[in-house]
Amino acid sequence: MYDDLLIQQANRKFVSNAMKQPMLSLKEEQKATIKWKKRKDLKSLHLLVSSYEKLVISTAVKFRKYGLPFGDLIQEGNIGILKAAYKFDPKIKVRFSTYAIWWIKSSIQEFILRNWSIVRIGSTSAQKFLFFQFSNIQNRINNLSNDSDIIKKEFANKLHIKISDINKMSESTFKKDCQIDHTNSNSDDNKNPINFLKDTKPLPEEVTINDDFDKNRKLILKETLKVLNNREKYIIIKRHLTYNPITLEAIGKELNLSKERVRQLEYRSMLKIRKRILTKNLKQDLF
Repeated sequence: MYDDLLIQQANRKFVSNAMKQPMLSLKEEQKATIKWKKRKDLKSLHLLVSSYEKLVISTAVKFRKYGLPFGDLIQEGNIGILKAAYKFDPKIKVRFSTYAIWWIKSSIQEFILRNWSIVRIGSTSAQKFLFFQFSNIQNRINNLSNDSDIIKKEFANKLHIKISDINKMSESTFKKDCQIDHTNSNSDDNKNPINFLKDTKPLPEEVTINDDFDKNRKLILKETLKVLNNREKYIIIKRHLTYNPITLEAIGKELNLSKERVRQLEYRSMLKIRKRILTKNLKQDLF
């Protein structure tokens, strides 16, 4: 609680100092941008950022309704204005403030999308636009409740998305994340969300059995390969014991053999392996 109070006081002080900074004139702005762009003059960069800090603050205020810390929004806005400073071309006939406002807004929006929910809200430009315009859509739907489907269809056509995307965005916007061990005071502890999660991992005894089986299978495989000569062993490994088996034709080129000859050697090698397993009574252990 005390830490939150200190943060709020620091934010207020920062905002107060930033709002007192005078805006740059056109000539001052051009001089600062040229010095920064050509000489990487840090004083000029600082002048640009501090002079237009009020743009960051005014933009951050508009996004406070999403419930994220105001200080974080300002910080992301500052990242945006720094990006603008690095990308701005003084030769274009536009004020730096006009150029920077789009980078500030974009940086804050990206931060909100990353932190609004554990589940990713949207990745396409249409989904992002839908998220930040959803309050307007919802207000129109609430005012014309009988025509909600028509309004959704209108926005879907405008954004070139499906109505189902609007419905999914509605669920994401109005259903906040909750802890899986969250306790509902109106219910028993046994009804926590965590108690309804299914553990798909194998049981400890299953892990032990599988490990023993894999170990035994490797030993048997090593034993059966002894009956093959080097060429046959090479064919079996390349054809059956690798993650990316190669074709008969490819092996033939490597061994200077025809495709049919490689197939014959593979077939003969499989017969040898099978005979070895049967004669040594390894079939039961292997399967």
